Amino acid sequence: MTSIVIFGAGAIGRGFVGALFGAAGWRITFIDVDTALVDRLNADGGYRVVEVSHDGERPVPIDQVGALAFADGGAVAEALAGADLAAVAVGAANLPQVAIALARGLEARARAGAGPLDVLVCENLPDAPAVLTRHATAALAGPAVALGAAHTAIGRMVPVPVPGLAEPTDVRVEPYAFLPYEARAFTGPRPEVPGLVPITGDFAMYDDRKLFVHNMGHCMLAYLGERRGHAFIWQAVADVELRYLVRGAMIQATEALSTGYRVPAGPLAAHVDDLLARFGNAGLADTTERVGRDPLRKMQPDDRMLGAYRACREAGNRPTYLAVAVALGAARLVREDGWDAARVARHLDAALGTADPGRPLIDRAIESLGRGLSVDELVRLVDGVHLADPTF
Repeated sequence: MTSIVIFGAGAIGRGFVGALFGAAGWRITFIDVDTALVDRLNADGGYRVVEVSHDGERPVPIDQVGALAFADGGAVAEALAGADLAAVAVGAANLPQVAIALARGLEARARAGAGPLDVLVCENLPDAPAVLTRHATAALAGPAVALGAAHTAIGRMVPVPVPGLAEPTDVRVEPYAFLPYEARAFTGPRPEVPGLVPITGDFAMYDDRKLFVHNMGHCMLAYLGERRGHAFIWQAVADVELRYLVRGAMIQATEALSTGYRVPAGPLAAHVDDLLARFGNAGLADTTERVGRDPLRKMQPDDRMLGAYRACREAGNRPTYLAVAVALGAARLVREDGWDAARVARHLDAALGTADPGRPLIDRAIESLGRGLSVDELVRLVDGVHLADPTF
């Protein structure tokens, strides 16, 4: 039986990667720091993925499952030595620790006479495969096989499991089940797994589409929803005024991708409307608080808010609605410990430069948000730029 080792038995590990490979009949070994979860997965020999949609719920059993504690380095290395494939879904901050475990596995494969190991890197970090490879290489202490670390674009929405479930290993997911990956990074054969989509060309557009369209729109919706008093993402997207602003920003991001990568605009625009419909899946019960969490990471120069704005600017387009997205991120960031308006302004200066033509619009939108959320006022600011300054 073909087998995969998955670092991270959380929302994406169980709810997306494990679900795809389990449905295809692969043997799955999860590696996780949560020993109670490891024990439960071993005791049950599997878990359930519960697909939720407007039509209700559909439980999908995933069997042939085992798990190992991350601290059991010898067992983890042994599992990697015999695996056909690996995946990583642990959160970007944990990649250096996982890389050390991978290095031990690469050495174990060399001792066992096994071939190179390909790894699906399932993280919201554009250079995650390079980070993983760099740390794994640095951790090697002896002969080892090669590592093929491939980008993926995680499109399935899987909220973090809530405590108190009748079946604590259940994972609630949306039906969307397509996982594009960077095929040219693989050293071995491509897995035949339904829903696992090999991208043979430049993968950068898929990375940017996920970050600048999906993640940016999701986050912008969360920040708007919090200000409107919506606890859940589905409530925010059902708010027509909020949806109008978010769709405008998402479309501007797709225009940047269309220009920058020379791909048709129509399918990208259709992707926006599909995402907005999926954001409205009330069964996921995804919260605005969760989606908007960690604003400093989300306001890094190359991340979803500022990155989408900059990509639009570099493509020669006018990022007016994306300026509102940046303002929302800035207004959320100022609430973090150690941040104030002056520090946020310096952060924007460093990311965009002091002469960016859109900076006055961003600043006016921040001022507007300081007085409370008025969608009409934000729209007037955007429309005013379009009417008064066609060169913006």
